[in-house]
Amino acid sequence: MMKNAQTAPITDVEVDMRSLMRALLRALPYILVFVALFAGGVFFVLQQIAPKYRSQATILIETGESEFTRSNNPQQPSNEILGPEAVASQVQVFQSRDLARRVADKLNLASKPEFDSALKGGSFFSDILAALGLGKDPLRSSAEERVLEHFSKELSAYAVPLSRVIIVEFNSEDPYLAADTANAVAEEYIALQRAAKRDMTSDATKWLETEIEGLRVRVQEAEAKVETYRSTNDLFTSGGQSPATLPQQQLSDLNTELSRVRAGRAEAQAKANQIRASIGNAAALSQTDVLNSALIQRLVEQQVALRAQIAQLSATYLPEHPRMREMSAQVLGLDRQIAQEAQKVLEGLEAEARLGEAREKEILQGLGGLKSAAARANDAEVDLRALEREAAAQRDLLDSYLRRYRDALSRQQGDYLPADARIISRATVAIEPHFPNKTALTAVTIIASLLGGIALTLVRELASGRSTRRVLLEPPPPPDDPRPTRWQEDLGVRRMMPYAPGEMARPEINAVLVPVAKQLLADGYKRILTVTAEGTEPQPVAVTLARAIAAQDRRPVIIDLRRDGMNTDSLGGGSDLPGFSDLLSGSASFAQVIFRDRQSRVHFIPRGLAPLRRGELGEDKVDVLLDALDHTYDHVVLDVADDSVAALGPGCDAVVLVSDFEATDPRTVTSFEKVSAMTDGKIILVPLATASEKDEAKESTGEAA
Repeated sequence: MMKNAQTAPITDVEVDMRSLMRALLRALPYILVFVALFAGGVFFVLQQIAPKYRSQATILIETGESEFTRSNNPQQPSNEILGPEAVASQVQVFQSRDLARRVADKLNLASKPEFDSALKGGSFFSDILAALGLGKDPLRSSAEERVLEHFSKELSAYAVPLSRVIIVEFNSEDPYLAADTANAVAEEYIALQRAAKRDMTSDATKWLETEIEGLRVRVQEAEAKVETYRSTNDLFTSGGQSPATLPQQQLSDLNTELSRVRAGRAEAQAKANQIRASIGNAAALSQTDVLNSALIQRLVEQQVALRAQIAQLSATYLPEHPRMREMSAQVLGLDRQIAQEAQKVLEGLEAEARLGEAREKEILQGLGGLKSAAARANDAEVDLRALEREAAAQRDLLDSYLRRYRDALSRQQGDYLPADARIISRATVAIEPHFPNKTALTAVTIIASLLGGIALTLVRELASGRSTRRVLLEPPPPPDDPRPTRWQEDLGVRRMMPYAPGEMARPEINAVLVPVAKQLLADGYKRILTVTAEGTEPQPVAVTLARAIAAQDRRPVIIDLRRDGMNTDSLGGGSDLPGFSDLLSGSASFAQVIFRDRQSRVHFIPRGLAPLRRGELGEDKVDVLLDALDHTYDHVVLDVADDSVAALGPGCDAVVLVSDFEATDPRTVTSFEKVSAMTDGKIILVPLATASEKDEAKESTGEAA
């Protein structure tokens, strides 16, 4: 029974490409006829469609003022239309019905059948749909509404990004009408801008005129209040560069007079003191005020003349001579007269000092009254300045309104109201129609119908089963035949058919590696290295781990680099399979070295027929091959011996280290430290024995002894 099951033929279904191509060749004439008819119908329909021509005009949004006509008002911006919001707002003006109505009236679009569907007349089908309520009856709306509706459909306006340029496009069956309409829209937009400015200027002029009349009255009232308050509180000013009130001016004058009187009194007192001191010292003639006296000057002259005569006569007469005595007596008399005159000068200066003191007292008495008056004037002046500020504010506002009013009135009378836009490119007559593009649409129709016919033919053949066939796969060899057999080609990967698999992993390894595989997937490790610790019994760890990964709906590939080929044997392969060494040497391609596990989605690459030279796994070409596998598969599992960890360990994301001993065993620790020194990836230690199991094994060994 088992023998019959093993020798039963194995079949599969595959697509017969030759039969499929023959069916396609048979249907090709019909497809070409269908394509020709369909393309001809589309071309005929396009011929019936009236061509549409498109013309466009370009408008630049900018201020229309020149530097010679711009207002001198500093509060008025020199350029108001600059932002993207303003440009987007102007685009909406082109879509307004008022602008469309003015253009339609200017070009008399209501008389053209293209714009008024009632003049063109509906077709038979459109009349039936309108009668059933499924279509629109053109006679139910007015002629103006029909024209404006068609006008809005054919008109488009949009702003050029990152600019203040607006493009106006219009489509029409008449190329000349399309150009005229686009230009008319641009011109009417400029006219609307000017009309809007004219209305705004007129309204502003009227409003300013009314405000100016009221302001004039308020300015007069404010100035009258100022003058009335000034006269009531005697706040008259003296004029000049720094005008002051009369009390302030009088107070200033008295302060000046007081300073002058005090200075004069002090000077006279000082001179008197000096003269008094000089009279006591007989040095009165050394004082300037004494010498300035005309009488003293004459007396001094007489005294000098007498002294000269005495000196002259002393040569002839003795001092006791009557003449000499007479002249000496005259000199003494002159000295007494000079002293008397100096005393009179002293008395005059003292009198002047007393007069200054009296004047000072009088001024001080007047200052007290003026200070009180000045204080009252200062209090009143505070209110006066408030009234003056109010009057000045009203006057400045009136002057500002007057300037604006004169500016607006001059513009209105001179009809100088420039629009904030200008046409920089007028629409021209289009030579080629914009729609429909008959050549392009017909070509697209031909390609689409051809592809559709081919696809329909292929689907029909595949659905009928005429282009598929059942194939008989090569039966498995008898049990005594060690030759490996392969499935037929499957997407370039040969499916291995294990007949006599080698030794499988122990059950406890399967139980331990399943959670390890889930941990690797959760951490996102892509390139995984499997190594067995020193003294561990060889096991197909990579096969067990890869099958556990494939069970989680991932696509792994095993690269068996062990010399014993245990992984390849457990998958049902043989020792004569090309593998990684042949791929590395260039004698085989990926399609020739990749095999598939019969029991799972695992793909594997054997070690290969060519020998691996020492150090060859550390070459750059190995990294290139592994990178190619990383892009093809979800995970790459490399099963290596201890001497290959140093070459492949640095490029791996994780290393699974399997040991038959517990984690604290010296052999496990030694292998762990050796692997840690050779890789930067995460190391997952899988000890297959615990301490209790190790003790039980020792006890059983002792009993047996």
